[in-house]
Amino acid sequence: MTSWRILTMFGVLLSLVLAVGRPASAKKKAPPAKPLTLVWPLPPEQPRIKFVRAIYGTADITPVKKANLLDKVAGIKKFDFKPGFIKPYGIATDSHDRIYVTDSGQGLVFILDPANKNVSFLGASAQAQLSVPLGITVDSKDRIWVADAVKQHVYVFQPDGTVLMALGKVGEMSNPTSVAVDEARHRLYVVDSRAHTILVYDQESGQFITKFGKRGKGDGEFNFPTNVAVGRGGRIYVTDTLNCRVQIFDPDYKFVDAFGSRGNAFGDFLKPKGLALDSYQNLYVVDSDFDNFQIFDPQKRLLMFLGGGGVQPGTFWLPAGIYIDRHNQIYVADQNNRRIQIFQLLNGETVQPAPAGPNANPNQAQGKGGTPRVAN
Repeated sequence: MTSWRILTMFGVLLSLVLAVGRPASAKKKAPPAKPLTLVWPLPPEQPRIKFVRAIYGTADITPVKKANLLDKVAGIKKFDFKPGFIKPYGIATDSHDRIYVTDSGQGLVFILDPANKNVSFLGASAQAQLSVPLGITVDSKDRIWVADAVKQHVYVFQPDGTVLMALGKVGEMSNPTSVAVDEARHRLYVVDSRAHTILVYDQESGQFITKFGKRGKGDGEFNFPTNVAVGRGGRIYVTDTLNCRVQIFDPDYKFVDAFGSRGNAFGDFLKPKGLALDSYQNLYVVDSDFDNFQIFDPQKRLLMFLGGGGVQPGTFWLPAGIYIDRHNQIYVADQNNRRIQIFQLLNGETVQPAPAGPNANPNQAQGKGGTPRVAN
């Protein structure tokens, strides 16, 4: 038998063996599965909020942690951190869409840069070694303001990570938990939870200006407030956590209004914490006991809620801070799930108020957020 016939027969046999051994699935490749899109409210309602992604730590931004200049300035070495969040609390973004997350469990601020796939940190330098960072905000100059509840200071970092100043003389702050900047009036508001008051500083000099509020249940009084936000026109919103309400003040620190009370109906609160405003001036209020956030229009009417206890996207376990960026993306610190959940507001102008009543319990929503009706 000639050599070419032997080679031909061997090739045929080899082809038969490969054909028999090849799994059926390899013959025809299945089309890739379409990514699941989660929206709220549920169909047939018109969707208003879409789930974007969850971030658990550095691996969701970059697979390998590389030391950079900002880390060196912050004094952080290669193994000085855990790559995942332990207890995320506050969130903010800057003009470059970098995401800042305070991790009170590690005493660090994560700086997540999805566009450049980079992660860096603040909080371990000799200038400012953070202990329990909670509230955070970034101003129009990309300066980072961080409230440390244990160190009793608000630290101000330059965009390159160096410390610009530390606010809070001895005895001035007892438990700072949240910060908000009023750019138009050059003011910084600091919630001092244990002192039941709001401290006011000059944004540029860091000089103390005044404070307002005291412990109590009356208008303008607080019972362990936790978070503050500034709306259009300089209105100041404060979560009066153990009074189970949100209070509103004008730019002169005078009481304007309050809404919410202890209960489990729509619009009620049990432990309100983080709050933020979208570009339509709708107010988002996180409730760490309901494991959700509720959305109110400027007239304080409930629009909808999203959440419920769980580990799936759109559910939470002891949520804390909330932040809304210039793109109307909503960031929620899901503390005990050790993640940040990101949502996109699809259309905030035409949402209609939801019915309220004693039988409407947002704590039992389990993430559906579909019971409140919205406009078509």
